Amino acid sequence: SPKYMASSPEYKAPSFPQTKQFDDKICLISPNFGEIYNQALAAECYNLDQIAGIAYRKSLEFLIKDYCISKNPDKSSNIAKSLLAQCIEQYIDDSKIKSLAKVSTWIGNDETHYIRKIENKDINDLKRFIDTAVFFILYNLNVDEANDIINAQTK
Repeated sequence: SPKYMASSPEYKAPSFPQTKQFDDKICLISPNFGEIYNQALAAECYNLDQIAGIAYRKSLEFLIKDYCISKNPDKSSNIAKSLLAQCIEQYIDDSKIKSLAKVSTWIGNDETHYIRKIENKDINDLKRFIDTAVFFILYNLNVDEANDIINAQTK
């Protein structure tokens, strides 16, 4: 009986895309962020370039809104219903992260719209800006924890 062998297979399965681990504090304030981000990363790994950027944009929205809610729990309903741009404008105080989040939103929106507003930025810039937003949020959460320790010691 003849045996058939592929000389150079172009596709192999199953393959498992890479994942990115996020600090527990990030996962605690935004439980869906990491899952959405890793699904975007999987789409990118599978060369699904038409949907990966949209998913990264969604992960950004969850991260920023969840962070804003964690800082303003009494406004959670308003934040959840607001456009991301409104949340950034109203609930992010630091001007540097506000600029970063605003531009990240624009780049992410370009991944969903027919016409791009920012031609010279792409999904790699979006991921870099999201990573920077994660670092900023983690920085602030750690500073808050340090201040809690200081306040507890001075009572």
